[in-house]
Amino acid sequence: MSTPKSTLATLKWPLLMMALLLIPTLAWQDVATQLGGQLSGALPILRNALSSALWLTGAWLLIRVTDVVFWDRIVAPRLGGKVPRLLKDVFATMILLVAVTTILSVVFKLDVTGLWATSGVVGLVLGLALQSMIADVFGGIAINVDRPFRIGDWVQLHHRRDVFVGQIVETSWRATRLRRVDGTMVSLPNGQIAVYPVVNLSYPRKESRFSLSFHLDFGVPSDRAMRILHAGVKSAEGVLSDPAPKVRINGASKSGVEYEIRYWLLPGEVSPSKGRHRVMESVLRHLHKAGLTLAYEKQDIFYAAMPQRQLDTRDDREAIIGRVELFADLEPEELSQLAQSVHLARVGHGGDVVKGGDDGDSMYIVVEGLLEVFVPSGTGDSEIMVGRIEPGEFFGEMSLLTGEPRSATVRAATDVVAFEVRKADLEPLLRARHALASEIIAKVAERKVRSQARTDAFAAGSKEVEAEASTLAAQLLGKVRRLFF
Repeated sequence: MSTPKSTLATLKWPLLMMALLLIPTLAWQDVATQLGGQLSGALPILRNALSSALWLTGAWLLIRVTDVVFWDRIVAPRLGGKVPRLLKDVFATMILLVAVTTILSVVFKLDVTGLWATSGVVGLVLGLALQSMIADVFGGIAINVDRPFRIGDWVQLHHRRDVFVGQIVETSWRATRLRRVDGTMVSLPNGQIAVYPVVNLSYPRKESRFSLSFHLDFGVPSDRAMRILHAGVKSAEGVLSDPAPKVRINGASKSGVEYEIRYWLLPGEVSPSKGRHRVMESVLRHLHKAGLTLAYEKQDIFYAAMPQRQLDTRDDREAIIGRVELFADLEPEELSQLAQSVHLARVGHGGDVVKGGDDGDSMYIVVEGLLEVFVPSGTGDSEIMVGRIEPGEFFGEMSLLTGEPRSATVRAATDVVAFEVRKADLEPLLRARHALASEIIAKVAERKVRSQARTDAFAAGSKEVEAEASTLAAQLLGKVRRLFF
């Protein structure tokens, strides 16, 4: 809304011009008397010019008053933003046409009826020649009146066979300009925008819902598939937690079961294409960690045993545990022994896997689902989420190896499937090969120090980090020996 100071600045020049023209107009008799002897032949021309200038200045002043009073103070607050330039220009053009018509009729004493008849014929010819341009102008007027989108909104414009997604930058007389996610500018005629569908991704809510579909084999249990996909979309950066993402079974085809993931983004912060990439990347990573691949249309002929299509938490524990960084150096027989002894843990959504401050003698390897890590707030009466744990990651190793209490509460953000490695499961391996303790502790120390280094803004791989990891490993190794040997 314009301030009194800006209003005065806007009206200053038309008011000044109006005052300068009114003085000789009101005192025209005196002026004509003084100039009558010298410029008697030019007086009619001078009077017509003065009257025409006065009418045009009045139109100019009316346009300015309409801008600061009607458009800015009455219309703009009701629209919730700036009034489109096109509406102001159309109104200003109409005022100028009325002013010019009045000048021809009043000042020059012309019969405007014939003029309008003649202009009608000319207008018909021009209308046929410029019908596309006229359609664009009236399409722009319709867009500004109906307000299907506003400047700054993210929209999806369907233009014949093409679909343009981007942010509205400007709506002019002829075209609407759209800035796409790659930074390029697209100018689309208003006449065609008024005809084709427009999807506003920023109205009536700033957030907008998107969806992706994935096909998994029929052999994958639906509850397992939905758990993995839900964790994948929920852990994708930029996906809103409210409204929460959802996973639905959308149908079945020759290639497998189709699962639809629905998620919400703020297009003004995360573009639809970037959000799609992040969700795809996160879901594919979760599927890989869980040992699943996407289904595909196939017609296979096997002359031997069928290859393994997916890993199962019951029969393929070695392959799943072997992907964990902490146990990557285990010998095959050691890995087999550990896989046979670990316990399968299932935790429902919202359940605590471990609680901060509790004693513990086990660690967990996440197979499916998503967990969140909480620590007490500064006041101690609430919790703060400090991180997330995804499939393939592990936690609780410090309590298992050193006997220390749990440092944080780990809660299931979705249904979770994990392997629990207890002290009794790991102890036979460490006693059989003492060097294994050093290898595991070195990885634990490096992981802990690098995590702290990211928090303290140290450079990953720096000498300070390596030295601190070596020192911590030596301290932890002493605790492990006292606990296990």
